[in-house]
Amino acid sequence: MARSYPFAEPDRLDIDPGLTDAPPLLRVKMPYGKETWLITGHQEARAVLSDPRFVRTTADPLDEPRMAEHNNAPGILALDAPQHTRLRKLVTNVFTVRRVQALRPRAVEVVDALLDDLTPPADLVEGLARPFPMLMITTLLGVPREDHERFGVWADSFLSTGAVPTDVAAEHYAAICGYLADLASRRAPAPTDDLFGALVRYLNAGELTIDELVMVTFSILVGGLETVKTQLPNMVYLLLTRPSLRSDLHADLSRLPGAVEEMLRYIPLPTTAVFARFATEDVPVGDVVITRGEPVLVEVPVTNRDPRVFANADELDFARDPNPHLAFGHGAHYCLGAQLARLELQVAQERLLIRMPGLRLAVPEQELGWNRGYLVRGVTALPVVW
Repeated sequence: MARSYPFAEPDRLDIDPGLTDAPPLLRVKMPYGKETWLITGHQEARAVLSDPRFVRTTADPLDEPRMAEHNNAPGILALDAPQHTRLRKLVTNVFTVRRVQALRPRAVEVVDALLDDLTPPADLVEGLARPFPMLMITTLLGVPREDHERFGVWADSFLSTGAVPTDVAAEHYAAICGYLADLASRRAPAPTDDLFGALVRYLNAGELTIDELVMVTFSILVGGLETVKTQLPNMVYLLLTRPSLRSDLHADLSRLPGAVEEMLRYIPLPTTAVFARFATEDVPVGDVVITRGEPVLVEVPVTNRDPRVFANADELDFARDPNPHLAFGHGAHYCLGAQLARLELQVAQERLLIRMPGLRLAVPEQELGWNRGYLVRGVTALPVVW
């Protein structure tokens, strides 16, 4: 019998207690859509995420198990091969590791400017975590500064599971798609020297349609903005409540990349599993056979605590190696913005450690608020002094 999912309301950065001893696959029923298999095992998740027999498309979109009545618009995540393969190849040709690494000086400049404007007590959510990734992703896409604020409002709606009314979320999605299409049309005669300009050149060459360009850009925008905006304060919170770990990092900044990977593994960012995949034929996964047409969902935070893969999985270990976490997914739909997110998370925390070694919470930990009604969890404000 399928259990109602999720099993509990998100609580700070704690794993849902109903999932801590769950089997690798279990049957659940979300508020909307059909029953689904929920995967909590790391090996089983990797198998499904890399198996082309599991696809994102379904004959009836309302079959998709989900938290909200409406289907979120996941952009390129909604596609399967060969369309997904073609679009992803175009994006990876221009959204290169070199292009991302070239943004490091800009990232340092942006963080330092934001920190210069802070006076204690300051809220690191509003003062750093929200504007920093917005300034970075809009630099990458060449979005005018005057449009940054409404971009943030529009992007927030995508991750709503109830915090934003359905009709408002639909209006915001239409607005952002219309804006991007108009921006592409205006840039077409003289494409800019940025990622968006590279995509416009594909449009001019007939390799992208306007709808595909909008879809790809939307995916990069939301993926590049929301992960960092929420994870950065979560990571800072984690370090401020574990001062010995923060002191160790301050003493040896070379450990920071490994620390970021470990916090990505440890922090249960998603509040629920999303983006179901459907079996195109009967497929054995672990001890279960997923029958043709059945959906599966991956519970990423629990896969990242699988004791079969991660020793002492419920402990933070900044020296953990290897660390094959699934925070950015796996397989064909691995997050396009993963390298940018890593860069931003590393730079922001490096600058905080260097410039604010005495950073501490300005209020008792229990007084911090946590967001509700979104697909990701995070503190609503992070007041600090230094």
